[in-house]
Amino acid sequence: MLTNAFNMALKLTARTMTLTRPGVVGSYSILVSPSNYSRNFQGPEEMVVTGAEFVVSVYNLQQSGFPNTLKRGDWLTDSVMGKMAITEVDEMIGLGGTILGYRVRVG
Repeated sequence: MLTNAFNMALKLTARTMTLTRPGVVGSYSILVSPSNYSRNFQGPEEMVVTGAEFVVSVYNLQQSGFPNTLKRGDWLTDSVMGKMAITEVDEMIGLGGTILGYRVRVG
């Protein structure tokens, strides 16, 4: 039930992006939702920290046929934002330790 609610909430703001992994033939069309969570974006005043965060559902990964879990170095390509490398992947854990999705940071 929590998984269904999680997936329905993500659909409200989801957009289609293409997921690719360097060295692997093929690409996957997945739904990606923006994350409003903005941790670790502040740095010393001399530094500029850029990037964006998105949430990807395990269900959507499975529906697209993506055979693996997300990892650093994978690429998301969006028609507006262009090609973005995934620099960080955090699991989103539900009740009972089930992984519901991933919060990914791109740079």
